[in-house]
Amino acid sequence: MSSETGEISLDSRELLATAQASSGLRDFGADESWQIGFHKLLAAVKAMQAPPVLQASMRRAVLHHLETRLRLTEDARVYPQIVAQTIEKPLIVIGLPRTGTTITYDLLAVDPFARAPREWEWYMPWPATDAATFTTDPRIGIVQSLYQNWLDHAPELEQIQRFDCTQPGECNHGMSHHFASTNFWAEYGVPDFARWLREAVPEGQYRTHKRLLQEFQWKGPKGHWILKSPQHLFDLDGLIETYPDACLIWTHRDPVWTFSSLASMVSKFQRATGGGKDLHAVGRSVLDMWSAAMARGTHSRSSNPKVERAIIDLAHRDVVHDPVGTMRKIYERFGVPFSDAHIARIQQFLQESRSAQRLGQHRHNPAEFGISEAEVHERLADYYARFGHLLAKA
Repeated sequence: MSSETGEISLDSRELLATAQASSGLRDFGADESWQIGFHKLLAAVKAMQAPPVLQASMRRAVLHHLETRLRLTEDARVYPQIVAQTIEKPLIVIGLPRTGTTITYDLLAVDPFARAPREWEWYMPWPATDAATFTTDPRIGIVQSLYQNWLDHAPELEQIQRFDCTQPGECNHGMSHHFASTNFWAEYGVPDFARWLREAVPEGQYRTHKRLLQEFQWKGPKGHWILKSPQHLFDLDGLIETYPDACLIWTHRDPVWTFSSLASMVSKFQRATGGGKDLHAVGRSVLDMWSAAMARGTHSRSSNPKVERAIIDLAHRDVVHDPVGTMRKIYERFGVPFSDAHIARIQQFLQESRSAQRLGQHRHNPAEFGISEAEVHERLADYYARFGHLLAKA
């Protein structure tokens, strides 16, 4: 809906009413903690005086997330067995973006006994995933068309990140339904919202996260949950509180080059929505966002023994150069059987997957994004002091 002045409406009350009218539902659930991020996001878009194309894209996204919350609440009311389910001993990859998290996630997910949420599930979690139609669900085509639109605007993204929504997806996609995701920052910029994510711990985000996994698990394929998102670094305490038996996998690579790689990717994502032109601004935003994540994650480890006990640390170089040995190390650490069938699937994946073949192809330079090695080392001095031995290249 547009206002009389021609602007896209991002009025909170109008958006809530529109979502209720389009879904035919009214109850957003007893947990209203998501409304904090909802209002922060709308205010941030208005404050940045976003162009109409970005406003329209944001409006579509917000309405989708609101309608999803309405439908999940209704499912829980009609089928209370959904929310009675437990999520047991998930393996969760939590490293900084561009540190080998995706390849680690993919290699874990090819385990015949594993269950990883697909990207299309995270984006469109309702109706509940059905095992009978898992590979033919019509939502696959819808989400893939969204990916194609990004590639049409920034084709070089294909050399940086995979764009296949049938592959294992990241938890930060699910956090969007709580209006607490770094996706909004990566895709739209929204400086004020990014500042809020850096400085606050969004209340209730893991309640939403667990609720989504319950929806996927109810009628969908079964297996040992494998999850991934660098965003977990912002709240490892909340993650462990929600999943006390979680097994956390922290991948490590020199943050200077990690930030550079991520800034390159973010600038191209934002270009697709009309932004990303000031590369130094993108680099500064990446540095601020993920330095905060690393500092918070490092602090959680030092202050919360439960978090520290749950983590295995992996060097990016080992994931790349000894993938089978690294997966074996993870499984032994957490007491999970590492089968011959899993090893065979890892070897097949490495030979056939475009994701594996893309390793090392992305070219970027910290200076292009105004990222100073000295500043990164200064801001993350505690991290370098503890994990520097994992950062050397092979």
